[in-house]
Amino acid sequence: MNTVYTFSNGVHVDSSTIEKIKKAYFEIIKKELPEEALNFEVNDFILEEIKTQIKNKKICL
Repeated sequence: MNTVYTFSNGVHVDSSTIEKIKKAYFEIIKKELPEEALNFEVNDFILEEIKTQIKNKKICL
């Protein structure tokens, strides 16, 4: 069963979309990082960097 998440700006995102994004993230880190870097500390750092970038500029795709 899909859940739809509603955000404060009125945007709705289906849980299946969130799952696809999460899957893509893990696929790319497995491909790009050496095995010894596939750990919580490195992933936490990458995600914090992404959050900083998101906060500091508009995402233009």
